[in-house]
Amino acid sequence: MKYRFVLIPALLLCVLSSVTQANDVAPGKIVKDTVDQVLFVLQDASLNEEKRKELISNLIKERINFKDMSRRVLATNWKAATEEQQVKFITLFQHVLINTYWIRMNQYSGEHVEYITVTSDREGYASVDTIIVKNNSDIHIPISYRMKRFVDVWFAYDFVVESLSLVQSYRNEYNATIKNYGVDGLLDLMQQEVDSYDA
Repeated sequence: MKYRFVLIPALLLCVLSSVTQANDVAPGKIVKDTVDQVLFVLQDASLNEEKRKELISNLIKERINFKDMSRRVLATNWKAATEEQQVKFITLFQHVLINTYWIRMNQYSGEHVEYITVTSDREGYASVDTIIVKNNSDIHIPISYRMKRFVDVWFAYDFVVESLSLVQSYRNEYNATIKNYGVDGLLDLMQQEVDSYDA
């Protein structure tokens, strides 16, 4: 649990575009354009909190490949899970991530993003390195957006903040839970978390 709250405050702007064709727009431009959209929503005083959450939640749902991220989070436990458990995990993980992001995004206080470099480790994969700068301070938070191309569309599958991987952090937490309570036990705890937030 502690790893999540190390990562999430720095991830208030961490959403990526997946709806732009990969061979039309470079990953770096995709990141910049989408973060600009998020900042616009956060700064729009005409929107109430409910509408801002709806717009940003829709961006996250469209721009992150939750199935691929879920497979990476569960790792070997993914294959051990039944198809029903896999589907339920994807749904719950999406809710958990969006709810956690929104709590932090709603605390936006003028941060801005600097775009540094784009690298491609191998065909179909790219990393976009950025820095979140806290206004009126010397706080600089490095974030690397990990992207994967599926057919002709780029999706986010992980975020690395100050050398900490979001996928790895959730994997450590969830695998420990599965070891003690099984996959169904993890799903029950995730459902409780989602229900608690909705309440």
